Amino acid sequence: MKNNIKVSIVVPCYNSEKWIEQCITSALNQDYENIEVIFVDNESTDSSVEIIKKIKSDKLILSSAPNIYPHCWDEGREEGIRLSTGDYVLIMGSDDYLEDNFISNCMNVIMKKPDKIRVLQSPIRGIRNGLGIDYISYFYKNISELKKNLVQRCVVNTPAVLYKKDVLLETKTKPKLYGGAADYDFYCQLADKGEFIFPMNHWLGFNYRWHPEQATWKVQKEGKNYDQSIQKFWREKWNL
Repeated sequence: MKNNIKVSIVVPCYNSEKWIEQCITSALNQDYENIEVIFVDNESTDSSVEIIKKIKSDKLILSSAPNIYPHCWDEGREEGIRLSTGDYVLIMGSDDYLEDNFISNCMNVIMKKPDKIRVLQSPIRGIRNGLGIDYISYFYKNISELKKNLVQRCVVNTPAVLYKKDVLLETKTKPKLYGGAADYDFYCQLADKGEFIFPMNHWLGFNYRWHPEQATWKVQKEGKNYDQSIQKFWREKWNL
């Protein structure tokens, strides 16, 4: 798909040698032509970087960032945003992968209402042991419903969100406060500013890999329940 609107795909990575090649290749193989893929290594100790260096593409940019907060991709996220030259930005997990038409599907939705859709979230297909096992999607009609949902749980599929770049420049995550749940608070910040996270009710082509090595599982295993702190803060602020 040809388009003048550029999309940056940012992939922060920490020790993803098992999946990173499929992740990056799926990003580079998008049928949406005007893309760049930014790989940001967060001080990996495995062969992730060596694997990526073997991939040759003029659309691929390699960078690095410090691994300051355990189980967080925030430093890599910010480095990728800084380097990005796209009008829209996707920040995906290094263990996930895209169908070839994912970006095209997203942009087709956005271009129908470009002034209204600045943040678009796609349902995800959960992948376990190489097999698609379930689909996860959320729905809410307006900012008010979004806020009511957010004080109960995170209703955003974090790696499957396409942002107008301005949104990412205007609001920042807080990993020092919320660790691996900083994205959850970020969505609350957006809702607080009146930024609607537009939900799709059908799958657009994002594959999310479930496995015990992913950051979400590690945070839960450590018993750090950041979610409750986030919910308490925003529930009180919004009087919900």
